[in-house]
Formats: sequence, structure tokens, C-alpha cells
Amino acid sequence: MRRAPRQIPPRGSAAVASSSPWILVSIGVGIMVVLIVVAVGAYRGPGPDFQPAPPEPPPVAAVPVPERASSAGREASAPPSPAVPGLSPRRTGPPSPTPTASPTPSPSAPPSPAASSPTASAPAPPAPLEVRYRVTNSFQGGFVAELRIRNTSRDELDWVARVDYPGGRVVAAWLVGVPQGTFSGVGGTLTYRSGRDLAGGASVRLRFHIESAPSRPASCRVSGRACDGL
Repeated sequence: MRRAPRQIPPRGSAAVASSSPWILVSIGVGIMVVLIVVAVGAYRGPGPDFQPAPPEPPPVAAVPVPERASSAGREASAPPSPAVPGLSPRRTGPPSPTPTASPTPSPSAPPSPAASSPTASAPAPPAPLEVRYRVTNSFQGGFVAELRIRNTSRDELDWVARVDYPGGRVVAAWLVGVPQGTFSGVGGTLTYRSGRDLAGGASVRLRFHIESAPSRPASCRVSGRACDGL
């Protein structure tokens, strides 16, 4: 048998076959670079004249309108205005009244005891009497004095005589020509109370013996009436 002759490929085709993978890789790399450049050019930041569009407000839910009241025959109140997000509702009610401080009553002055006491009364006026003082007899260490008492009214009166001699001593006291009364003498003070009422227009004489005292008394009164002749 005869062998078939061996075919030897040409040199140019072998070179093309060995270099064809690198050509494909180079073409793919070039395509990727072009795509990257295009993508970078398309992604640009906003320019100086860029104005963003305002965001749309969120949708507001519709508020149902209440139906007319059928039982009372009155119209239902107007529906409240829809609330806008970010805004507080306006106050429509009247402002609450501000409490004011109540005035503090000023303390009043307490009434005087004389004005508020029901038992307090004005002093009684002096009795309608005429009283005259005189010394009837003087001696060593003492004297005798007399009070002439006259009732100037029409009614009968009782009376009380009080004569003060500071530092003196009352020895005795008596009425002249009429029933006697009662007397006391303490510390130079003579107090004599009439025994019988003195009739209207009548008079009586009261005498008393005083020692260790001047003849002029410090005070002399009969039923509130001051003595004359001092």
C-alpha cells in the first residue's frame, strides 16, 4: 500500500489561527472602555441652573359631610376644615378667662369699748343742790367746818357728802337740828349719807370736826355738786 501524501498548511493561515483569540479579547476590552466612557458622561451632577421640583403634598383624606339632623329639624354643623400636615389648627373657641385675685378686705378698726358696751352710759348729772363750805371754829390742832346744803328742786332728795383732807383725821360729824345720818372717816376723807330725804326748797347744815389738816379741803362734793366758798 502506498501512504497518502501529508498535507502541510500554509504559514499565513496558521498565524491567523494562533492570533485570533487575542483579537477577540482586544475587541471586547475596547467595547467595555467605550461603554464606561459613555456611562461616565451620562452621569453628571446638577448644574448651577438646576432647580428641583417641589415635592407634591400628600393626599388629604376627604372628610365626610354629616347628614341633616332629622329628629331635631336642625342642620348639622359645618364640617371642620381639613388639617394640613405641619400646621397646627387655629383656635376658634373663646379664650379662657384669667382668674383675678379677689380684693383683700382691709381690717377695720375695732369699736371702742365705750361705744360697743351696752352697759356704758353717760355719767349722771349733778343733783339740784346748792352747797356752801365754811369754817365755823378753829383751835389748836384742829377746826370745825360746816356744809350748808339746800334742795333747789320741788322733789325730796337724798344726798351724799364727800370731803377730803389728805393727812388729816375725821373726829366727828353731825347734822344740826334734824335726824342724823351715817358717816365714815378713813384717811382724812369724810363720807356722810343723809338719814332723811331733804324736802324741796329745804336746807340742812352738816358740821364735822377735823384735826391735823389745813382748813381748806382738797375736794368737796355733795351728790356730784361742787362746794362753793372754797
